[in-house]
Amino acid sequence: MPLYNQPNLTSGIDTALISTAQEVPSFPIMLLVFVWIFIFIGGSSNQKKRLGSADYPFWSVLAGLSITFLSLLMTISIGIIDLTTLGVVISITIMSALWFFLSKQRGEQ
Repeated sequence: MPLYNQPNLTSGIDTALISTAQEVPSFPIMLLVFVWIFIFIGGSSNQKKRLGSADYPFWSVLAGLSITFLSLLMTISIGIIDLTTLGVVISITIMSALWFFLSKQRGEQ
């Protein structure tokens, strides 16, 4: 028995994602974490390089919304992510939005 069964790539990318998620259950979570870190660190470091300071709450919200939309797309095909993971992603996005809205001073844009 092999350590990992390769997915059938001839039937589409969703079948490959579903079979990969079944073989490696943490794959979709690792993918979402990678996308969040990529957007958060990439955006904030680019903004800091251009302006001299970075708006970390803004980039946290933007990264949270990105993984929320990605996870909603991944729930269309049954078997990629479950509702518990979707709930955690939505709660991370809500916490990031709270951080963003509470970090702004009155009249600040």
